[in-house]
Amino acid sequence: MKDLFVLTADADALAFMNSILSRHASLSIRAISFDSMRHPMKDAGVIKDGPETARLYKGKFCKALLLWDYHGSGHEKRHSPKESADIIQRRLDGISWEDNSGAVVAVPELEEWLWCSASSLARYFSLEEVRLEGWLKDYANKHRSTVEKMIQDSPKEVFEYLCIEKLKRSISPRDFEEIGRIASIRKLEDSKSFAKILSLLRRWFPS
Repeated sequence: MKDLFVLTADADALAFMNSILSRHASLSIRAISFDSMRHPMKDAGVIKDGPETARLYKGKFCKALLLWDYHGSGHEKRHSPKESADIIQRRLDGISWEDNSGAVVAVPELEEWLWCSASSLARYFSLEEVRLEGWLKDYANKHRSTVEKMIQDSPKEVFEYLCIEKLKRSISPRDFEEIGRIASIRKLEDSKSFAKILSLLRRWFPS
C-alpha cells in the first residue's frame, strides 16, 4: 500500500505537487510513496465527484489529499473557502476516509503559491529581483491598485502578465514543476492552503 493519493484539478497543480512531495527533507517529513492524478473536469470536477474518485483508491493508499482552486469551482458563488473545504471533507469522511484525508482549496487559485516565493520566480526566469518588482509595480499602477492586492486577488493574471506579456513565453506544467523544485517551503507557508497541506503531511508522515 502506498502512502498518499493526490487528486488535483489541473496539470499545473499536479506538476507542482509532484515536485513538492519529492522534497521530503525540506518538508520535514519522511520519504513517502505517492501517486497523483488530475481531474478531467478540473476544479468543478473535484467538487462534483472528487471524494467519490478518491473512494476508488481506498485500500491502495493510506491517505488521500484533494486540491482545487476556489475560483472556477462553482463554490465561490455560494460558499466561503472554508465552507467549500468543509463540504468536501465531510464527503470524504462519509466514505471512510475520516482521519486519513484532507480537502484543500487554493484561494483564489494555485498561482497564489507562486507569489509567496517571488524570489524563486525571479531565479527560475533568470530575472533580477529589482526588475521583477518594477514590472509588478507597473502592472499594479496600470490597474490602479497595489502589487499586494493584485497578487492577492488575481495571482493567475499577474503570472500570465509576467510570462506572456513581459517574457514573451507560454506557460506549461513544466514551469510549475521546476518552480516547485526550488520554491522556499518557509515562504510557501504564508499561504493558508499550503500551510494546511504541510500540517497534514507532517502529522501523517513525521520524519
